[in-house]
Amino acid sequence: MAGTLRIHFGDRDFRHVQLTGTADPMWEAILGLHVLSTPPARLPARLRPWRRRAAARLHGGELRAACRLLRDLAPADAAYFPDFLTPVESEEGLSAALETLLATPGRRLARELREAARHRPLPAWTRRLAAGDRAQLGRVADAVRQFHARLIVPEWSEVEATIAADREWRMAALDGGMPAVLGTLRPFRWRGGVLTAPYPVDYDLRLRGRGVRLIPSFFCHTAPIAIADPSLPPVVVYPVRRHPAGPGPGRPPPALAALLGTARARVLDALAATATTGSVAARLGMPASTVSGHLTVLRGAGLVRSERAGAHVVHRLTGRGRHLLGR
Repeated sequence: MAGTLRIHFGDRDFRHVQLTGTADPMWEAILGLHVLSTPPARLPARLRPWRRRAAARLHGGELRAACRLLRDLAPADAAYFPDFLTPVESEEGLSAALETLLATPGRRLARELREAARHRPLPAWTRRLAAGDRAQLGRVADAVRQFHARLIVPEWSEVEATIAADREWRMAALDGGMPAVLGTLRPFRWRGGVLTAPYPVDYDLRLRGRGVRLIPSFFCHTAPIAIADPSLPPVVVYPVRRHPAGPGPGRPPPALAALLGTARARVLDALAATATTGSVAARLGMPASTVSGHLTVLRGAGLVRSERAGAHVVHRLTGRGRHLLGR
């Protein structure tokens, strides 16, 4: 990338760093749209199955029109897209976020769309939005709602489980203080009170004692993204960590397959990231009942731990399970 994002921390900022532990529905919808707009060869392997499944669900003119409308505002290759699409109220859920989006003042719509037009040509319909057309803003909110409901919600349990595992792993570094946690973020580098990462443009984010809300994202896969308006609370979205190198989900080490049986070893290996029974079944192409049976055996052997997270039961490796996989 041509530029660099630089986040400048002062002593007071460390007291106000928030490392979010749950998925943000608005950010995941916008970044999921970016994944769907990106050729598979340019995506990390972990996102290609989702893109394939989402593309298969992309039937019907209404959903395609919603995707086109959102791409007009937030294309995958944009150096900037309007901040009103990702309100901070999204941490309270999609309904709260869309309510805030629908209440965006006309002055802000005009300002942020002018900024977007500095970076790329905008289609004619956005002029009505910039003029404060509430019906047009309603169509934007409906497009987000449709995209989220039909393409993100079917995968939400895996999104949430992956982000929870990412946060758990990073918080293990907290014994070394917040700078140690910041040092785990990739593709960031931490040096001398400044967190830097490749970015489409050069951008300095000066926290000035406000701290920053750091949001891990399942669908963010290249550069992190920062809220552009310096008057808004600082927010930075970053990719969940890559899994340790190895044979990869669905291809466990041959010795492990010989010990446990190929199918059971595949299920164990698929838990490199915390997951639900359904997400493991979808990833491995196995019936959910078969996966559930293997998880019961693995749990009984002390290799897997299962616990409820909201409406779902999620499974993760125990220390013994990680050791067996060489992780």
